[in-house]
Amino acid sequence: MAPMRIRPGATVTAAACAGALLATSACGGGTGSGSDTIVIGYSGPLSGGAAVYGKNIQDGLQLAIDDLNERGVTVDGEEYRVELQSLDDQYAPDAAATNAQRLAEQDDAAVVFIPHAGGIQAAQELNSSRTEFLLGAYSSDPKIVEQGNELTMMIPPSFTSYAEPFVDKLTENGESKLGLLGTSSEYGQEWTKLVTEEWKSRGGQVLSDNSIDYATVSDFAGPVSRTLADNPDVIFLGGPSQPTAVIIEEARRQGYEGSFLVMDQAKFEEMEEFTEPENLNNAIGVKPVRDYDDPGTDDLLDAYAEKVTKKQPVTSEVALNYQSAAIVVTAMQQAGSIDDSAAIREAIPDAIGEVDEHFHVSGFPTEITDAGHLRNKDLEAAYRTPEGEYEYLPIEQPDE
Repeated sequence: MAPMRIRPGATVTAAACAGALLATSACGGGTGSGSDTIVIGYSGPLSGGAAVYGKNIQDGLQLAIDDLNERGVTVDGEEYRVELQSLDDQYAPDAAATNAQRLAEQDDAAVVFIPHAGGIQAAQELNSSRTEFLLGAYSSDPKIVEQGNELTMMIPPSFTSYAEPFVDKLTENGESKLGLLGTSSEYGQEWTKLVTEEWKSRGGQVLSDNSIDYATVSDFAGPVSRTLADNPDVIFLGGPSQPTAVIIEEARRQGYEGSFLVMDQAKFEEMEEFTEPENLNNAIGVKPVRDYDDPGTDDLLDAYAEKVTKKQPVTSEVALNYQSAAIVVTAMQQAGSIDDSAAIREAIPDAIGEVDEHFHVSGFPTEITDAGHLRNKDLEAAYRTPEGEYEYLPIEQPDE
């Protein structure tokens, strides 16, 4: 790959700037891009129904960049300042691919983060052929690493890791009937298929599928009522945290006393903000960030409250992208290059062991697989007991 030029004066759309954590650093205001600048690209939903999700990822990246700049970044003997360039794709795959190409070609981003499976797969059509860039892929869809794309770094655990231990936990007392109330998106249906197969493999009964579009439906009473009419022992559900919490609350209001199997998109710490926490009792899902004992977790919680908001919790969207930004910049240092995407990807295995512990916040990865998946060998899930206490369960991740 030929050396890439750093373009001065790079700008981003007004929509992206409006969603930035710090306007001067995220949108290029004040200092501009220069030959001493490392540009990290981000395409995500910064407006529309998924804007909160997109902003969480952007905040995680920006907080990491602030901390990296404070500590100083030197690559091959040269000092650099890291800058985040963000573009809004409104969760549309085609827009994400277009944005990624623009970020790589016009803004000289050797790394572009995208937080949705459709956009990631669209960008994979570009990043190893037409336009070369390392793709920071934030989605738990296993298809991302099944593509054989050599310039992909998949960030969160694959949701295939969760189905077996989640079902194991929620069938300990002989529960046999599973109700389906997940989101109807492609991601949700892949989860539904996985959980259905796992449940049936135990000899359990899978009831009617009442999946709904969490993004457009606001009255959940009907789907919940239809699900409860089959008298399930466990309800599988999940999508964004807010509607997931509302559905759980509606199920409790209608008298449901069973357990919930919550897909990884919804987060306990966020759901606690939208319903009485006791409604979440007897549910299994993703471990809250606040309960990790990684060296940098408390500092991240404090920085988020100070720089972003005290009104909402730090989620894994923030935390995992925070530490992933530090990984790719450290990989640049290991590779001795800010623009050779292949060399940066090749350096990630060594970089993982060199990242300052300050950036270890949420089950910091212990390896990157040959397929490009960041993984922590000590992955855990969270079970909220009937008494409202969190228990943590080890998760064995499948080979790739």
